[in-house]
Amino acid sequence: MEAPKLDYKGQTMAQVNADYTGMPGGAQILMKNTTSGVALEGGMVLFSGGSGTVAIAIDASTPAGAYCLTALDAAGEELTQTVQFYISHEDAAADL
Repeated sequence: MEAPKLDYKGQTMAQVNADYTGMPGGAQILMKNTTSGVALEGGMVLFSGGSGTVAIAIDASTPAGAYCLTALDAAGEELTQTVQFYISHEDAAADL
């Protein structure tokens, strides 16, 4: 079986997008603050595992900062994570 991979593909103000491969059934993908190490509530459970694409919502209450997506197996052990990305709630239109 192929090793689990989680690849950051980009983000909008509302979501973070990633591709995954080799995930076991029951794996969960969560957003984790890379400064504090705290995983945010929510995320997505991959009931059948395998390969695909996920979009994890960015809630307006999510603190600005550095994050990554992390994949956990059904027992809560970390499988893999994406590169670090940043969340900012600054309105892009304010720069115009």
